[in-house]
Amino acid sequence: MPRAAPNADDLPGFLHDLAQVEHQFWSLLERGARDRRSPYHAPSVATITPDGPQVRTITLRHADRAGAIVRFNADVRGGLVGQLLADPRAMLHAYGAAERTQLRLATRALIHRDDAVSLAAWQATTASAKRCYLVPPPGSPVAAPSSGLPTALERRAPSVEESACGYALFCVVELAIEQIEWLYLHSVHKRRARFVRDAAGWRGQWLTP
Repeated sequence: MPRAAPNADDLPGFLHDLAQVEHQFWSLLERGARDRRSPYHAPSVATITPDGPQVRTITLRHADRAGAIVRFNADVRGGLVGQLLADPRAMLHAYGAAERTQLRLATRALIHRDDAVSLAAWQATTASAKRCYLVPPPGSPVAAPSSGLPTALERRAPSVEESACGYALFCVVELAIEQIEWLYLHSVHKRRARFVRDAAGWRGQWLTP
């Protein structure tokens, strides 16, 4: 038997309303920043390098709708931070299968190190997560498989004193969002839109999916 067409009342309002699209994608980003189970909690970030594009997964820590920014934490010694210092342009990508929604954000990065933003983020970071900054530089060659941590810290969180030195290697990457492309994947009601930010706010435009 052919599947019945969906009732119009059951369809999301954003299928025909750019303002609702804008609300939806910000809600997804905000949820991603606070809910580790959300697929938007671990988006990918692409950077530009002399050797070509690079991409990696990050953990979204903050989404600010009013300021049009998102943030994540990073090790200042990693390649990602160096690439953003050389060229601050970055693309953030996330997709949620349950939401059928892909987000692509064109951004410009600002690195917060040893300032009020980084200090607040460090203080909000769990002791277990601070272990990431107690290892040799990311990507360092090793003779055998290793976490890089001292054996004593592999199975427990560091104390405040033990983790204190990690702050010197800690930074917050702030991505100022300049453009968002939103794609809703549906077998029938596929939609795509682009939002560009200017002094007046966000300007949305429907696109062919």
